[in-house]
Amino acid sequence: MIGPITDTLLRSLQPNSVAAFLRRRGYEENSGTANARVFRSEDTMIVIPRSQEARDYAKCVGGVIDIFSADDLTPDDVVGLIVLPDSDIFRYRVETPESVWGRLRLGYTQQAMHALYDVLLYSAAGRMTQRRSYTNVGDQAKAFANNCQFGQTEYGSFVLKVFCPTNPSNQAWDTIFDEPFGRGASRAVVENFEFLASEDAGDPENPLPPTLNAQVASAVKRLKPETDFGSGSLAVRFSPLLPPERRSEEMTTPRMQEVLLDNFTYSRAQSIHDRLKKADEFERELLTGFVVNLHKDRPTITDDPKHEIALEIKHGGSWRKVVMRLTPPMYREAVKWHDAGLRLQLDAKIDKRGGRQWTVAELYEMQPMRGQTGQLFEESHGEADAD
Repeated sequence: MIGPITDTLLRSLQPNSVAAFLRRRGYEENSGTANARVFRSEDTMIVIPRSQEARDYAKCVGGVIDIFSADDLTPDDVVGLIVLPDSDIFRYRVETPESVWGRLRLGYTQQAMHALYDVLLYSAAGRMTQRRSYTNVGDQAKAFANNCQFGQTEYGSFVLKVFCPTNPSNQAWDTIFDEPFGRGASRAVVENFEFLASEDAGDPENPLPPTLNAQVASAVKRLKPETDFGSGSLAVRFSPLLPPERRSEEMTTPRMQEVLLDNFTYSRAQSIHDRLKKADEFERELLTGFVVNLHKDRPTITDDPKHEIALEIKHGGSWRKVVMRLTPPMYREAVKWHDAGLRLQLDAKIDKRGGRQWTVAELYEMQPMRGQTGQLFEESHGEADAD
């Protein structure tokens, strides 16, 4: 805990927020009285005044915080769980000679915070689609990362604390088959760190966790403390899942996981990132786009005409050109498609080492997409300009 929980802070906690927190922890509300609400769970009874102005309101709410505080759940954690949506709590601990006094260099702290965000975002993305590299992520992954809340640090080392919502999209429980998306994303984060901290990550023959991608590996590498004498750990306290009537006994027991990190963890993350990016440089892709460049050689200029074209494709949130050389019959078809403004589907192994201009290393198939009436190039780019 950063400091004492004051009466002023306790009085600022809304009675409905305290009540919702207790219900999430399996307490049932009884009829109560005109002035107080009564909650019961097995042999425990908790009484909360209905008014924040009641003389004993702060004392009663403080008693709630004391009941739920533990070695792995500080009083300010409980306050956070009362005022925030139901959340898992991550602690990324940095231990260096400086962090003992609660300090870190500002440059590293900025880098670490951005890296933590990327770990959460891209692990959540991997939970959805399990790709090995991303240029864009889905709305559900963005909602998870953007709804995470940064907490206060703790003395003894430097702790970056993050409250991660278990159900960021507020899915109705009758539509959830197993667990809400946020909980799955939290488990993916821990699974990725556990793998990178193990010796298994050093062997390229071992399969990677399904949600470990190049962006997650890069983010973990950026979390490395600036000093070689530093170390770290990631701990997560899982919040009991909702609703109480659907919990198993395992769900009602708070769970804690911790992963110890050392310099080998960060170097393994770098190796895996490099390996995935190298594989991604020659990845088979199914892309769509339009012919924008045609290299029309004069018949007498060379005995080996280039027959080169370029497609403009949208990959993630940006436009790129894909250059390729075609056989004469295929080139003649490409000219027709270009003149008609048709959208093409390209199935090819792509060499991505050229930055924003890629090259087809191996062409499998290219043909117009079905159901087109022509001149879609102008329509598509008009929509892109409007965006």
